[in-house]
Amino acid sequence: MSDTDSATSASADARVLLSTWANENDEWVRAIVRGVLSTGRALVAPYVDDVYALFRQEKALDARTLPKEPPLAVAASPAESDEVLRITSLSEVTGVNALVSGAVITPHEGLTILYGENGTGKTGYSRLFKTLAASRTADQILGDVSQATASAQGALITYDLGTAKHRFRWSGETGGVAPFTRMSIFDSPSVNAHVDADLEYVYVPASLALFNHVNAGIQAVEARIVADLAALATGASALLSRIPRDATAYPLVETLGASTDLDTLRALADTTGDVDERIAVLQKAVAALEAGTLSASLKAQQRVSRVLTQATLVAAGIEAFDVDAYNTTRTIMAALEIDYALVRTELFEAADLPAAPDDTWKTFVEVGESYRQHLVTAGAHDENRCLYCRQPLGERAQELVAKYADYLADKIGAEIAESRKSLAMATATVASINAPEVTAWVTELADQTERPDFYAHVASIVSVLDVVKASTSSGTAVDPELTARVAVAHAVLTAHLAEVGGEVKVLEFEDANRAEALQTRRRELVELTAAAELGRSWALIDIQVKNAKEADRLTVLARPAPTLRRAVTGLSKIASDALINQSFATYFAEECGSLRAPSLKIEYIGRDGSAKRRKVLVKKHRPSKVLSEGEQKVLALADFLAEARLSGISAPVIFDDPVSSLDHRRINEVAARIANLAQSAQVIVFTHDLAFTMTLLHLMEPSKRCAYFQIDDEEGKGRVTRASHPRWDTMSGLKKNINGTIAAARAEEGQARAALVRTGYGWLRSWCEVFTETELLQGVTQRHQPAVHITQLGKIKSGALPAAIDPVVRVFEEACRYIDSHSQPLTTLNVAPTLAGLEAHWAELQAARDAYIHADD
Repeated sequence: MSDTDSATSASADARVLLSTWANENDEWVRAIVRGVLSTGRALVAPYVDDVYALFRQEKALDARTLPKEPPLAVAASPAESDEVLRITSLSEVTGVNALVSGAVITPHEGLTILYGENGTGKTGYSRLFKTLAASRTADQILGDVSQATASAQGALITYDLGTAKHRFRWSGETGGVAPFTRMSIFDSPSVNAHVDADLEYVYVPASLALFNHVNAGIQAVEARIVADLAALATGASALLSRIPRDATAYPLVETLGASTDLDTLRALADTTGDVDERIAVLQKAVAALEAGTLSASLKAQQRVSRVLTQATLVAAGIEAFDVDAYNTTRTIMAALEIDYALVRTELFEAADLPAAPDDTWKTFVEVGESYRQHLVTAGAHDENRCLYCRQPLGERAQELVAKYADYLADKIGAEIAESRKSLAMATATVASINAPEVTAWVTELADQTERPDFYAHVASIVSVLDVVKASTSSGTAVDPELTARVAVAHAVLTAHLAEVGGEVKVLEFEDANRAEALQTRRRELVELTAAAELGRSWALIDIQVKNAKEADRLTVLARPAPTLRRAVTGLSKIASDALINQSFATYFAEECGSLRAPSLKIEYIGRDGSAKRRKVLVKKHRPSKVLSEGEQKVLALADFLAEARLSGISAPVIFDDPVSSLDHRRINEVAARIANLAQSAQVIVFTHDLAFTMTLLHLMEPSKRCAYFQIDDEEGKGRVTRASHPRWDTMSGLKKNINGTIAAARAEEGQARAALVRTGYGWLRSWCEVFTETELLQGVTQRHQPAVHITQLGKIKSGALPAAIDPVVRVFEEACRYIDSHSQPLTTLNVAPTLAGLEAHWAELQAARDAYIHADD
């Protein structure tokens, strides 16, 4: 390294950059940087509390008690290194998708291939590794969704960390588990992130993490400032909730702050000792006005006024009734009636009346007289004829009619009629006196214990009225003392009526002005309540104003924090460019070259102390908008491998189906890169691509740093079998199938046997192909093998080939006639194979194989 390079490296060293920058800033900033540099980790809460205390004292918010923070000594970062992590086994997997239990994977320290077709269970193991590593594309691991009850999630992972051996029992933890978080994992879902996203580095050197920790420390101090600001503001809201919103003091308290005029606010406060009593009085007055009790009182007094008015009218009516005249007229009329009866008896004693001259008879006479007068008026009366029968009247009849006339003209009768008229008028006057409201009021209060003082007088008037009405109605005498009682009651009620009338007028006036009175009382209550609260809370107000002044200062002091964080981010970009970006650019260029990935521009960006990278093509286009799917895949692989190399690759690198969407040439290039990586690191590959698998096995053959596992679902998803290469048809497997088919055909007849025989010929045809590949030609060329094994040519028994080739070719051609995949000529289309023929051909082939195997014996 040149002197210039050394100087550049030193100037980009994280500890040097941070120390130099901190010494140019406030004490509390130096305290944050000192704490981060001394521990290499994020600051713990108690330490941040101490830094915040230093911040407050340095800014004169609190009294200074802490010592001055000295400048930081500048020291370069120590070299970083990680112990090598190697997975040695994965076993006892439960509750992961539908994987069967019992599988064991023992990864090689070089390359481990986990091969299986789609749906055989590879994804379950891949998801487990991604969860342990907290991969960018890790997703939730589900149990077997086809089962009603899912098994508990678990797995046993053994691993080496350096020279120490460890065991970890996974129980479903998510979010990554150290040290497995050091593993690098690539899969198809991560392609978009590696191609288009503004991607943070998975590996961040410890020295670069210092910038994140410093920024986190600054943010923690900011958070405490925000918390203090919130606490300083709570007092105002608490006080404000106790002040009525429409009080004069409310807007002053609402804007309580550093600029508040305390003298103006103090003038509105009330600290007198009786303020609570005055509030209580106002509250009662407001409650009464709000409840409408004034209107109720007015209505009650108006009713009393009506009752008293009606009672005085009744009393006046009773007093106007002349009891003496009534009683005198009644006495005179009684005497007249006696005299009248006597005169009537004497007058008609000799008249030979059919019955005594009673009232009915009198009515008869009066009606006759009325009819006579009618006839006189009409000019049709004849005194010599009877009014009723019109017969001529005799002498005696005329005498009787004359007596009738005398009777009707009698003075006593006239006096009686006049007396009755007088009594009727007196009775009618009394009967016309009605007091329904008075009567109802007296009845309503009769059973109550609390009654007005004048109740007895009103009840007395009602009682007298009832007695007078009853007497006049029956024609009996009326007690003169009753009117005297009424006169007394009348006088009392008149006085009460005047008093009640005055009260009614007052209440009517007050009720008419109740709304205005209510508004006035409410306003008085609001202002007095606010004044009392101001008086009780004056100490709080004083503190709040001080808090507001402190909050203003804190707000100003907090403003430089974002600038400080941006400065740390700038320092981080300088350091990351030297420590990460330049190395990444070199690694990325190398990987793009080995994988033939498209060339593009990488932009390095940084935010909040984090280093990120972005890939763009010309005109700032995202790569995914221009590149094909295959080009995106190799570009993502190049980005992934370059990122993995930043950490020195001291942990497993895992690939999950890395060659999907790639052509044959790119598959070979990816296989070559993975094989090269596996020479120095532990690499695990999940794949279902057979050509890719065979290429990897071929590339790893010289170093033998490879383990191959077959994953299938023959006995449940995720069964793992250790093998040397992917499974294909074997001689032993085919032999077993042929013998089984022949045995089954022997047990059947007709069409069932014919179908089994055809199946048997299909197996014979496959046997001929595998025998030719593996034994006649000794595996020089085989299906799925990427190369020709020239070294195997010497093992071919050329002398025995003709004897073996003849039966193999004949039986192969015969078998082709009977399998469905070959078309048949019409002449042989309906010629069915026989079981005997199948058995004979199988015996011939086995004999040919035995002869070839033992040709040199």
